Amino acid sequence: MRQVIAYPGTRGSFSAAAAQEAFPAGECVGYTTFPEAAQAVIDGKADYALLPVENSFAGAVLPTYSILEKLPLHIVGETMKPVRHQLLGVPGARLEDIRQISSHPQAIAQCDEFLATLKGVQLIPSANTAISAREVAKKKDPSCAAIASREAAEAFGLEILREDIQTSDLNTTRFFILSLDETPLAEPGKATVVFTVSNQVGALVRVLESFAKSGLNMSRIESRPLPETTFAYFFSADFEGLMDPAHLQVAMEAARPYTRDLRLLGVYPKARKPI
Repeated sequence: MRQVIAYPGTRGSFSAAAAQEAFPAGECVGYTTFPEAAQAVIDGKADYALLPVENSFAGAVLPTYSILEKLPLHIVGETMKPVRHQLLGVPGARLEDIRQISSHPQAIAQCDEFLATLKGVQLIPSANTAISAREVAKKKDPSCAAIASREAAEAFGLEILREDIQTSDLNTTRFFILSLDETPLAEPGKATVVFTVSNQVGALVRVLESFAKSGLNMSRIESRPLPETTFAYFFSADFEGLMDPAHLQVAMEAARPYTRDLRLLGVYPKARKPI
């Protein structure tokens, strides 16, 4: 049976392209929001959900981590997608007439240098780049534009007003592949854990040492405030190395005394960096 992959957005989005590249024979289905795409797996409507988790320029996509904290999903794979942003308008629109630009907040952040050159333009955050493009096409207003992909321009009949407006030429987004089943899609070489540290001196250092002593290399760590506690922080970290369950369990148990909550979100194959 053909696998179904849920992703946030619609045709022409970077998530749609990443999902199709990761699952060439799969049926990729778009959902308006991140939670809706994840919930499709919980409800049995999709086998996997593909959600953006990090951008090489703008950093972590925090809503994905919020979903992983709340839902019983496991990271079973990751993939990377180079991101090239275009400024899209209706046919006949001119850059000098644009007064409103909509896109996902991450896309807006990734194009900050170009956007700083525009005067008198309102930036409007939206749920997805391709959804923004679709809305611009519906409005047919030459003063409205969207930041989205070339595929979105083709899908919705828009013109590219400015090409490749991303600040970094190496702009790349990393995506998690999520499943109810914790079995990795291929031989795992990476793990993601989330934790809060206990209230003791050096707790964070001790946690990281516990993984290091097991030969696991930390490749990324991210912190964000805990909304229910003033100036307390929640950490997520990626580790690379030997990922057999027994070896990983030793590291987890060594770190646990220095944490108040420590959870493994998944072990999974490491994605190749795009050329």
